[in-house]
Amino acid sequence: MEKPVQEIIEVQEQTPTKGKSVLVIDDDADLLELMQTILEMEGYDVFISLSGAAALSLLEKIAQPDLILLDMQMEDMTGPEFLLMLEKNRPDIIESVPVVFVTALEKVPASKATGFIRKPFDNDTFLEAVHRFIEMDASSLLK
Repeated sequence: MEKPVQEIIEVQEQTPTKGKSVLVIDDDADLLELMQTILEMEGYDVFISLSGAAALSLLEKIAQPDLILLDMQMEDMTGPEFLLMLEKNRPDIIESVPVVFVTALEKVPASKATGFIRKPFDNDTFLEAVHRFIEMDASSLLK
């Protein structure tokens, strides 16, 4: 027997991704589009940026995201350089939003990043990591 439409809508409104937003910063347009699609299909609100500088500007215009996914090596700046600029311009974000490197590198340098997701990734592993990082509480972000 099918569930009434109203019950289905109530279940959808209670999904853990409802109202959660992610800022994805990567200078690889194809990968950026892939991450955006995966996250939107999961129900996240997604903001994207092809450069660190554009992302810093975007953060002045949007509500604070719940997670920032950050490419480690971009043309205009590295991930750690972005974090330093973010800490200088928006320390409130560093203190309350997990920033996660997305990288193919074996090691990531010490920084204010919360963690990293290794490229290449499969969709399920990527989403599991995103869910885990978004659910971190603010006290665990303080370095």
